Amino acid sequence: MEGPGIVAGDLADAGFARDVIAGADAVVHLAGQADPSTPWAGLRGPNADVTVNVLDAAAAAGVRRVVLASSLHAMAGHVDAGRVFVPEELPPYACCPYGAAKVLGEQLARCYADVWGLSTVCLRLGGVAERPFGASWRGGWLSPGDLNRLVGAALAADVRFGVYHGISANTPRVYGCTLPGYHPADDSASFADLPDDLTPPSEDRPRWGIAHRS
Repeated sequence: MEGPGIVAGDLADAGFARDVIAGADAVVHLAGQADPSTPWAGLRGPNADVTVNVLDAAAAAGVRRVVLASSLHAMAGHVDAGRVFVPEELPPYACCPYGAAKVLGEQLARCYADVWGLSTVCLRLGGVAERPFGASWRGGWLSPGDLNRLVGAALAADVRFGVYHGISANTPRVYGCTLPGYHPADDSASFADLPDDLTPPSEDRPRWGIAHRS
């Protein structure tokens, strides 16, 4: 990718992370392995080591705020266990190794906030798409417009550290969201023709409790 203000590189290189973050007021870190079926071997580098590189560089540069992409997979085990509403104050309950890696990222962010004073906000993003792909997306859908509003609120919120669910104003309301200043405008209920892709959880195929595509 090329263009004005765009610097291409690999955040797995700690030196590149330091160079690209130097002088920044805020960092929005959305990079990583986003496939929830990825085993740990494919998650450790992009979703753990790279997160540390970004936090290290931001702390060294005196960045005002870091916004990290977490995932509803960090909490979806609650839904798979039968909960119909999951507020943010519940303890994490990952539904898969991908979700567990996101919990690790949240805990790293808390450490950097507590020990190094780096203000961090973690956003447990739902399924981001122009429209939900199926009925399983209703509770965890996040529209592109609401994603923009979510990140804007995360950058402006008067908090030192926080973890918030990133969802649209969906009906049914499965995940609570208390991020100050975030006012979602879209609702998955506006899509009446979604295919029924919900299947009973099983030992071989858990339902994940969020936007999980069959």
